[in-house]
Amino acid sequence: MNSRIFLLLISVFCISSVNAVSIKGLYDAEINLPVSQSEAKMLNEAFGLAAEEVLIKVSGDKKAITGDLLKEAKKKASTWVAQHSVSSLSDLMASEDGLVPGKQIKVAFYQESIDGFLSQNSLPVWGGNRPSVLIWLANENNGVRTLSGSRAPSTVLREFALSTSKLGVPIYAPLLDDVDQKSISASDVWGFFEDSITNASRRYQTDAVAALRVSSYAGHIGGSLLVLLKNGESERFVLNGDTTTEIIEQAGINLAKVFSSRYASVRNNAAASKLSVQVAGIKNYSAMNKVQSYLESISVVRDVALVEVNGEKVEFSVEIDGDKQKLFNSISLSQLLINAPLNALDPDANRVASYQYSGG
Repeated sequence: MNSRIFLLLISVFCISSVNAVSIKGLYDAEINLPVSQSEAKMLNEAFGLAAEEVLIKVSGDKKAITGDLLKEAKKKASTWVAQHSVSSLSDLMASEDGLVPGKQIKVAFYQESIDGFLSQNSLPVWGGNRPSVLIWLANENNGVRTLSGSRAPSTVLREFALSTSKLGVPIYAPLLDDVDQKSISASDVWGFFEDSITNASRRYQTDAVAALRVSSYAGHIGGSLLVLLKNGESERFVLNGDTTTEIIEQAGINLAKVFSSRYASVRNNAAASKLSVQVAGIKNYSAMNKVQSYLESISVVRDVALVEVNGEKVEFSVEIDGDKQKLFNSISLSQLLINAPLNALDPDANRVASYQYSGG
């Protein structure tokens, strides 16, 4: 990611809702390699590296893409390639032979091949509609603590943005303007004071909030990660490593796994579960088609069937992999459908999941 894209990532965004982000290029990768071998060998290496990168993005579970599974994926990678291109890099690259010309290989894989491999190995397939995450980053350098944000960028924040981008996790940095400075301090973030972090984050309205602290003191490197979810749940991780880069990479890996475990399901041959989803406020065929298409786009959904149209209420039968909470989590990432529970006395209250079509 170049500096322009990074600045866009943490730029001053509107203080309105920052809802789910549609991640583009989940099945694409760009690999840079030095020209130190034949083109055939270079392409084979690039395909293997690209497959590793894509499998990690799609599964959200980097720790699983290792060992024998990764070796198998690299062997099969060339058969998964939908298209690729090769171009020369403007700068020389380091190799065993010193600085040599480099090539950039852009690779696009067939989605069915990547999804199929993950499913065959009982790993999740995480769709492109992903939660937006506000990141409060506190960095301690020899006892001095500072916050990073769009108006106070830092090397640590930039590295974290690069790391999470490779994992397909869309992060946002706070403005750190006068409003933020009055509501939160570096000590609040460093101490993981959840109330202070939650209150300061409300203006951004992201799907989730994370606090990351990274320390470097007398040669010791350490860090911790706190993830706050909208349902009130939280998770904490202790990060260990010999370098700041290792700490940051661990933080990104843990962040991706938190969300993958909540939004992605393993697709296999086991029987899927079905549930009824009722949507009110649908006034025409176009709206009904839009809702059905949206439900079909959710990664845990196998199939959607129209059951009944009753005035402005439409009922769908939704077949899913995994538990229904993952479907509800995914629906909550969009403003298209607003949760609208039925009255407990309604005869359908225990039969259907009820939503209101927003018209968006």
